[in-house]
Amino acid sequence: MAALISMSPGSVLADASLIGQSGLVHMPDARIAEEGTLSIGASNIDPYFTIWSSLTVLPRLEVSARFTRIDRVPGAGLDSEFGDYRDKSFDAKLLLLKESHYLPALSIGTQDFTGTQLFTAKFLTLSKNLGDVDVTLGYGTDRIDGAFGGIRYHPSWHKNLGFVAEYDASNYKNDFHALESGADQRKGGATYAIEYRYGWLGAQLSYQGGEVGANLYVSIPLMQSEFVPKIDEPAPYTEITRQPTVEEAQGDTRYALEITRELERQGFKNIRLRLDGTALEASLTHPRITLMGRAVGRAARTLVSLGPGDIETVRITYTQNDLPLLTYHFTDAKRLQAYFVGLMSQEFLDESVEITYASPEYAERFRDKKALMALDDTDATSPGMDEEDRAGNERSKTPTQTYYGDEGHLVSIRQEDPFLSGFRVIPFNVRLYFVDPSGDASYDTFTTLAYQKYFGSGLFLNGAARLTLFENVSDVTRPSVSVLPHVRTDIALYKQEESRLKLNGLLLNKYSQLAERVYGRLSAGYYEEMFAGAGGQVLYLPKRGNWAADLSVDWLRQRAPEKDFGFRDYTVTTALLALHYRIPEYGITATARAGRFLAKDEGVRFELKRRFHSGIEAGIWFTRTNENDLTQPNRPKEQFLDRGLFISIPLASMLTKDTQEQANLAVVEATRDVGQMVESPGDLYRLFEQRLALGAGEIGPLTDFTK
Repeated sequence: MAALISMSPGSVLADASLIGQSGLVHMPDARIAEEGTLSIGASNIDPYFTIWSSLTVLPRLEVSARFTRIDRVPGAGLDSEFGDYRDKSFDAKLLLLKESHYLPALSIGTQDFTGTQLFTAKFLTLSKNLGDVDVTLGYGTDRIDGAFGGIRYHPSWHKNLGFVAEYDASNYKNDFHALESGADQRKGGATYAIEYRYGWLGAQLSYQGGEVGANLYVSIPLMQSEFVPKIDEPAPYTEITRQPTVEEAQGDTRYALEITRELERQGFKNIRLRLDGTALEASLTHPRITLMGRAVGRAARTLVSLGPGDIETVRITYTQNDLPLLTYHFTDAKRLQAYFVGLMSQEFLDESVEITYASPEYAERFRDKKALMALDDTDATSPGMDEEDRAGNERSKTPTQTYYGDEGHLVSIRQEDPFLSGFRVIPFNVRLYFVDPSGDASYDTFTTLAYQKYFGSGLFLNGAARLTLFENVSDVTRPSVSVLPHVRTDIALYKQEESRLKLNGLLLNKYSQLAERVYGRLSAGYYEEMFAGAGGQVLYLPKRGNWAADLSVDWLRQRAPEKDFGFRDYTVTTALLALHYRIPEYGITATARAGRFLAKDEGVRFELKRRFHSGIEAGIWFTRTNENDLTQPNRPKEQFLDRGLFISIPLASMLTKDTQEQANLAVVEATRDVGQMVESPGDLYRLFEQRLALGAGEIGPLTDFTK
């Protein structure tokens, strides 16, 4: 990747300490990385090996998470059965005062402020840039015991190279089981390091009292809209052909077929066309292109190039799961044509574009077959078509294709017809679980087969099967000690079955637009690996304002781990009312879900996330319910709070071709039963949020038609 994190003259680039928080070597400084910078790395200095991540979630706020292994200290419950001890920590730093010509930067922060708090500390620190040298002074409490400081030198002749000298004020003697780990032998004090930055990559090698430390990481600028140009994206339609008149197009279905074929070549699905006087209307979706504006722009270019030359307006309704989301009304077709050939700017085009939530009445017009221009499979014998046209219109007979590196998968095999039906095989997937009482992550690698059948009018049959390849989740044989119904803590039992092929889901889903800005979903069948049942969701979107609300109700029965179609006796009805509020300027969405969870506990789950211009999302959640849970038999009975961090990465940001596929990672303290939710068959708010780029901090994704 050629993209770099640039540094303007006189600016200071934040570097990562051994725990991931921006700093010197062991000590923090007052620096905060550029807004939206995500850093992921690993460090080692005896007796600690750390995997960490850090994110500048707001211009003055940095949050970090780390997973630390303590060598020579037994694992969970100080039981050697679980290997060396593991600990999860969360850190935060707030920039109170930016550096000026005379004043230093001032920050306060905390380390390991929740959970076990084995490495807890609080600090205040100052940093001042003096040319090639950056000077830091600070004071800490708890593990950081007193005054600390250091200097970082970036020589003018090689700014990528750095030298660090630090006074480490850490009190290692009071570390967790310091005698067993050998941490009590560390004196802190003088520490020296050499470091190097190249683009997104960073490395640091340090020395302290005979101990050598190393830190390797990558820093990703999430505010960058697109990391990799879409050089392998199919080109939009650019051919110049004779265009029919409105009268000709209404009397000959071959023109509709030509438009439909071209749209399908570009990947559009579920295409419907109609002529309403001099208005050309289309309803369609694109399962691969991420940004709605990009998809609509490609469709509009095709319509004005192949449609009647005397149309006056173009209207495009974009759909998802057969739900109409937005309608784009281009009031001046000539202006739209001029824009695509480079004769008109985006600003002038915007004056003739109206974007509204799709109305139910408008969607119904596309269900009137007499008014449709496009052809269904049943129309293959329509008058005016020759034998070649009839053969070409059997569009549902699409071949099975194999893709290499497409959509972020090494290999994928799929068959898709133009009407949203088909199957897909992904040979290799991986999922992590925090089930082991040691706190270590277990893995599950598997092959997935997914099938979807579209019956029309928003009705889908969705099925998924999974073939286990390699996993170690089943190695966790210690029974759960949870005092709640085991809705998640028995996950290892579901991996210990003899059959490696398992039905993961089989659902009928019905999506409907109930009224303008009101949408519904009904679902019945096998929701996921652990639960089956029936339920639904209703979503309300306001005409104006940055909020939305939805209600999900599901009757569920727990599946038996040893049988694909068997059940346990446990049943539950979950009901969650969610309120979502967005701050578009920062791409922030806050969500509160209140109601009844899987273990019949009642409470509230709070979620806070930020969506960056790259499409990457990062956030936290915290759940408080009226029930208690235990994590380990040796721990006192204290309330366990379900909480964690998550990140969602659109794979399109790293590929040369667009895709809607995403990689999701959640870091939790442990897999427990409190505050748990069933996997949604198709969350309506999430659907709108992704396609409409809600919370992206900019309107561009909806109106940029050029890409």
